[in-house]
Amino acid sequence: MSSAPFDDDLDPDQSGAGWQPLLEKPGYEQWYDGAEWRGRPHREPDPFSAFTPDLARSLRPGPNRAAHVARIGIAGILLSFVLQTLVATSTIVISGVEQIALIIAALVVAAAIGIGTAVAATLALRAAPRLGGKAIASLALGTSILLGLAPVLLLVAIGLAGGVQAG
Repeated sequence: MSSAPFDDDLDPDQSGAGWQPLLEKPGYEQWYDGAEWRGRPHREPDPFSAFTPDLARSLRPGPNRAAHVARIGIAGILLSFVLQTLVATSTIVISGVEQIALIIAALVVAAAIGIGTAVAATLALRAAPRLGGKAIASLALGTSILLGLAPVLLLVAIGLAGGVQAG
């Protein structure tokens, strides 16, 4: 990987951060932050795919570590949503543990993942102009608000209602 900027004749936008083609590896691109190469090379997006190349690039976290965490958080939120559903429908039952305790535990796990993803996505959005990953961070923030933070509201509602009474 070269740390030298591009030749002006080949890429007029060498001063700004962004995905730039690798001259020594045709068909690949890498994040250039305006001063140095960051992250690992990726294949250039297919111009004939369902997504535009710019959208495909923005869905990559690039060297933005917070965007990597936020992308993993999306999967965690979806898995915790499935867990909540399985526990709430009594598909998952643990002998000796009341079902309401399992439901509260699933809500707490989902809330923690949702909050962690929201924080990572916010940090990723702040770093996106310099490091990329804006679309994936935006998707993670939306997912954490819609699915991941809903358990927080349920836990607050349960707490305001006086908690759960043993039946």
